[in-house]
Amino acid sequence: MMNWIAAIVIGLVIGVVAGLVLGRTNASARWMAPVLSVVGALVAAGIAAAVGHAGYGWKKATLQVVLALAGAGVAALLARRQASTGPSTPGS
Repeated sequence: MMNWIAAIVIGLVIGVVAGLVLGRTNASARWMAPVLSVVGALVAAGIAAAVGHAGYGWKKATLQVVLALAGAGVAALLARRQASTGPSTPGS
C-alpha cells in the first residue's frame, strides 16, 4: 500500500512542477502533466510489483521518477502539438 501512495505523491510533485512550467505556453498542459505523471508513476509501481521487488527501495523510486518524467514529457509533446496545429473550429 505504501508503494502506491509513494507513487501518487511522486507523480503529483513532478506533474505539478511540470504543469507550472508547461502551463506558461499552453493551458491544457497544466492539467495534463500531473495526470500523465501520476499515471507514469503508478505504471512504474505496477511494473516493480510484477517483477517482485519487495519493499520500497531506490530502484523502485528511480523507476517511478523516470516514468513520471516521461509522462510530463508526453504532456509537453502533446501541448506543443496542439499549439502548433492551433485551435480547431467546428465546420471548417
